[in-house]
This record gives sequence, structure tokens and C-alpha cells, in this order.
Amino acid sequence: MSAELSAAAAALQALSNPTRLAILAAVSDRNQRRVPVVLAELGFDMKILTKEIGRLTEAGLLATVRGQLVAELSPLAGLANAVVEATALARAIPRDSPLRRYLVRGRIQNLPKRPEDLDAMAAAVCTLLPEDRTLTEAEVNDRLAPVGDPAVLRRLLVDKHFVSRSASAEYRVIEHTIVV
Repeated sequence: MSAELSAAAAALQALSNPTRLAILAAVSDRNQRRVPVVLAELGFDMKILTKEIGRLTEAGLLATVRGQLVAELSPLAGLANAVVEATALARAIPRDSPLRRYLVRGRIQNLPKRPEDLDAMAAAVCTLLPEDRTLTEAEVNDRLAPVGDPAVLRRLLVDKHFVSRSASAEYRVIEHTIVV
């Protein structure tokens, strides 16, 4: 697991607790809060508050500056990027690929116009489907929906001859070398 993904997991773990989420929200509402002010607002026991502040600090979401708590929300942007980079399509398309300009938060927003880019995008999308079995249209939709409009992507894969479609709406990946 990458360092980015590990940090994202730690931040998500920290945010999964309602008490920690309430503390972070209270501090971020008006930054630079003293612990007794947060304690009074939230009504938590000092022992619980101290423990949860420690966990938020370890996750990089809170810092103490001159005795005051400061919300560090910038790691959340990194967390979102790490989650997107962990998606199957982002792993299939190299970070430096020009195809990345067609993705927003790991989803295809529009298809490329240039034929060679369209072929490369089809190759990347094709990596989401298993090569060793026939899929129903519903199964293909389930695999493609997280990255874009399934109907558009199914049509792209069939038109570019990455996938064959039978009359009974069954799909199978056509074996060939895929270059993204």
C-alpha cells in the first residue's frame, strides 16, 4: 500500500468516529480553539476529548499551535486524491497520460475525439472487465458504472472491437494486446 493510501486510510479511520468528527467540526468552524472551549461546546469528558484530539492529531487533521487547536483540512484533499488513484481506472491510466484530462474524480466525463486517444481510453476501460468469461449486460454495467455512463462505454468497447456482443446481450472481451 502506498504512503498516500496509508495516510488516507488513517484519516478515514479518524473521521469514522462521531466524537472525533464532532471535535473536528467544532474546531474547523472557528479555527484556533482552546480545548476547554471545545469541551464546553461539545460536553465531552476531558479524558475522552484528550484521547480523541490525540487521534485526530496523529491522523494529521488537528494541530496544536500556541496552545490552541487548529483544524488541518488540507489532508482531506490528499485523501480524496489517494482514493481516486486507488480506483481501477486510475490504475489503468498512467498519471502522466493525456487521457487523465478526460477524468474527473476517477470518472470519465467525456470521451476523447482523437482516434488514438479514443482507442487508448477503450483499452483502459476494457481492463475493468474479466477476460476469461462471458458477462451479461447487467454485469458489464455494474463494472462500468463507477467510471462513467455504462451504455456509452459498452458501445465504445464494442465499436472499437475490444468486446464482442452476442444477440442475447452477452459480452466477452476479445483477446488482443492492450496498450494504454
